[in-house]
Amino acid sequence: MLDKYKRQVMRKPEKLVIEGETGAGKTTFACSAHTEKEPVFVINSDDGGENVFHKTGINLIHDCIPTGDIKENADKWDSVMEALRELASENTGVKRVIIDSVDKLELLAQGKVCVDHSIKAPEDLGYGKAYVYASGYVQKLLSGLNYLRDTQNIQPILVCHTQIRTINKPTMEPYDSFILKLHKSNSANITEWADVILFVAFETIVKKIDSGFNRKDSRAIQSGNRFLYTSGSMGVDAKNRFDLPPEIPADWNEYRKLIDSFWDGKKTNSETPKKKELDEL
Repeated sequence: MLDKYKRQVMRKPEKLVIEGETGAGKTTFACSAHTEKEPVFVINSDDGGENVFHKTGINLIHDCIPTGDIKENADKWDSVMEALRELASENTGVKRVIIDSVDKLELLAQGKVCVDHSIKAPEDLGYGKAYVYASGYVQKLLSGLNYLRDTQNIQPILVCHTQIRTINKPTMEPYDSFILKLHKSNSANITEWADVILFVAFETIVKKIDSGFNRKDSRAIQSGNRFLYTSGSMGVDAKNRFDLPPEIPADWNEYRKLIDSFWDGKKTNSETPKKKELDEL
């Protein structure tokens, strides 16, 4: 009787968010998805990615870096939405669209609100109304990315900085966690929208230090290796819907292999990296 509801589950590109602190390697990881056969289009609202674009050979770039001019920011927001419409209407061959970074793009949305309501600053509307209106614009952006994904099979990738916030839950003691550096409504909407949120960070190595009196203390230091944290913890706001290991190397090919294995129904032998303990460096 339920046969009429049967259908094949269609694979679509995962909606990906890459988060981390400044200098963690978010842009480097995102742009490593670019190849000659699978080009990416970058909506560049941050001014720190030029060397990465050059190194990876990316040349489809829409610059929309925020300024202190409200009208200019509003115009740049409109240009971003126009770029998405162009991607949707043309057979460009683009496989992925990267927004780097969405927290800077949020400033453009706020500028759009100011122009639409004839105010000089978001605070002029009072009671946080401008930020609520801006989140509506960001929601339209997410809808546009969904449309590209559904109609053109283009993968959306959002890059975002993080901030540290104290989390209060009734069932546990307060703790500090990295979260998206966005207004709370945008943070909640993007977290719900994403299929995967990867937190990029340097590997932590625990070094044993002789403190005398037959006592050794532990000190955490960072190595030069970057890793992706794929699931939430008390310190990281990450998630995935693809049974990824909790930690994987920050390597695009390794990440893709794990996503592909999920869809193929295969288990890989990719080991979850573990924090190292070194008596000496």
